[in-house]
Amino acid sequence: MNRASRRILPALPAAFLASATVLASPSRAHGFCRTMTERAPADYDAVANGGCFDKGVPLFWRNSCVGYSIQGSASRKVAYEEASNLLSTAFTRWTGATCPTDGTGRSRASIDVRDLGPVECGKVEYARNGAPNVNVVVFRDDEWTYGPQVLGLTTVSFDRETGELFGADMEINMVNMQPIALRDPVEGQAYDFLSVATHEAGHFLGMGHSDQPDATMFARYDPPSTKMRILTDDDITGICTVYRPDGDRAVLNGKVTAAPQCDPTPRGGFTRTCEEEAASCAFGARRRLGAHAA
Repeated sequence: MNRASRRILPALPAAFLASATVLASPSRAHGFCRTMTERAPADYDAVANGGCFDKGVPLFWRNSCVGYSIQGSASRKVAYEEASNLLSTAFTRWTGATCPTDGTGRSRASIDVRDLGPVECGKVEYARNGAPNVNVVVFRDDEWTYGPQVLGLTTVSFDRETGELFGADMEINMVNMQPIALRDPVEGQAYDFLSVATHEAGHFLGMGHSDQPDATMFARYDPPSTKMRILTDDDITGICTVYRPDGDRAVLNGKVTAAPQCDPTPRGGFTRTCEEEAASCAFGARRRLGAHAA
């Protein structure tokens, strides 16, 4: 078992962003990328490098649904109920994606995400050896250690051999993401919370950074844009490729059939409290998504 972190990268100069479309490889049929089991360089950029980092095995959730919980204290800037509603919307953007089928119409991606209610725990950790777990969303109001331009960080636990995801924890930077917009209109230099949450939800589901500048999974965010709220064709192709409407999972060397039942219980069982001691093993593969300073 290993852990990897996916995060929003510092902003690049505006001149570079203006040329991003030119740098994207025109020969690729798609720009979506997947999080891999191998460690990517911290500064790896899908645009500048002409495509996805593809070493290792791609990550996926085996079950047909996954559970997550929000730390009950939420944030001084976002009340629990509002956080719950916005995160539900963000996940639904992905789980509600309509996928093409083999000439029989269209259907949804075969993954669902369930809110299991508030929890006390605010730690990023994974308990092994059959102990209960929680996939937690935490708002960091007082301290953010990943850099002021990093807006969110999702850390995942997985099987290194198969790529099966075991757990995921999402941290949101409330220290530097100011002003923050929780509803329309998003004006001035406000950060659109729903855009950031939808991007992080993609990482939660195993998606990596796209080389398509308009995609929800592009590695940089420019406030007050709201475009990351809505999946592009590239994002939809990605989620539908991984979680096929027929229930199969796309893995590196074939297919893995999803479990027929929906059981959102975290691996080892569900707990609302933290382990007494940290139970995770760190694996520092990190990508960053950035925001332009005002």
